[in-house]
Amino acid sequence: MEAKTQLWDDALAAEIEQFAVEIARGAGKILAGYFGQQIKVEFKDEHERDPVTAADKETQEYLTAEIAKRFPDHGVLGEEGTKEEKESDELAKDILWVLDPLDGTTNYMNGLPVFASSIGVLYRGWPIAAALFIPWPTSDANSKPKTEGGFVLHCHKGGGCFADDEPVSVYVSDEPVPSRLIGVPGYFGVGQGFTGKLAGKAGEVRTTGSIAYELAMTARGVLQYAMFGAPRLWDMVGGALSVVEAGGLVMTRFRGEKHWHPMESLIPTWETKTPTMKELRNWMAPLVVGNPKVAPMIADNVKRRFSLKSQLRKITRPLHRKKKPAPQKTEAKS
Repeated sequence: MEAKTQLWDDALAAEIEQFAVEIARGAGKILAGYFGQQIKVEFKDEHERDPVTAADKETQEYLTAEIAKRFPDHGVLGEEGTKEEKESDELAKDILWVLDPLDGTTNYMNGLPVFASSIGVLYRGWPIAAALFIPWPTSDANSKPKTEGGFVLHCHKGGGCFADDEPVSVYVSDEPVPSRLIGVPGYFGVGQGFTGKLAGKAGEVRTTGSIAYELAMTARGVLQYAMFGAPRLWDMVGGALSVVEAGGLVMTRFRGEKHWHPMESLIPTWETKTPTMKELRNWMAPLVVGNPKVAPMIADNVKRRFSLKSQLRKITRPLHRKKKPAPQKTEAKS
């Protein structure tokens, strides 16, 4: 990243990364304490498809409070914001912490340990630091299970990516390997979703229910690549930077664009017009992530129907379709 102001330097990026690691571990301890317990669940939509738990809320409150104590001049954009925060026309601050306290809430509340707590940091639209707590069967140097039962994936721009203290990297291949795992949205049919030489041999499909988790698995090389139709900023900032710092490539396509391109600034217009917090909450863009050879190949071969607009129509169509009136019964003539 080329700094465009004297306010930015690598030392600050590294400092932010290390602090993000600390609070990501704190988030992991909170989530471990609730996991497997009966917890209060609310829904953000009338169809009860978008749950939020006490664990989500407590974790975000913890992260927000810790950031405010350490970096009071930074901004925070969290998924579980108040109604006032969600409607705020306040201009975003140059350094913005983007939080998804619990990505994969449905998995979590059903007792499936496939979720993430994601922390990503933007500088005027550029991802520059990240830390994600990932549940994982791991142990410390004395072979004792860690209290939080997981690891923290972390990085800063230009510094490489690590799972705790272990360097990680994306899976390296010249083309997709049919027997290796791939992450795709649940609505995406791989058999019908690719064209050309990838049709029928794009990889073994896995859909986990957590964007941040799948990005982390791509950075660690568990998934050879992954695709996402419409992630929000809090879903992807931390994980996308992790993929890049693990030697991978993130391809995206902003609204109105016809062609995929490597991720750079997530808000290219920031330098000419500072976005509001409400505008940032409405950010969405499809992503394809993987190693530098495979990610562009996947983006070039995915059918055009894998687009934000078409997938949103596909998802919401059943919600808006009116039920046809039942046919009226007629009495048989005698």
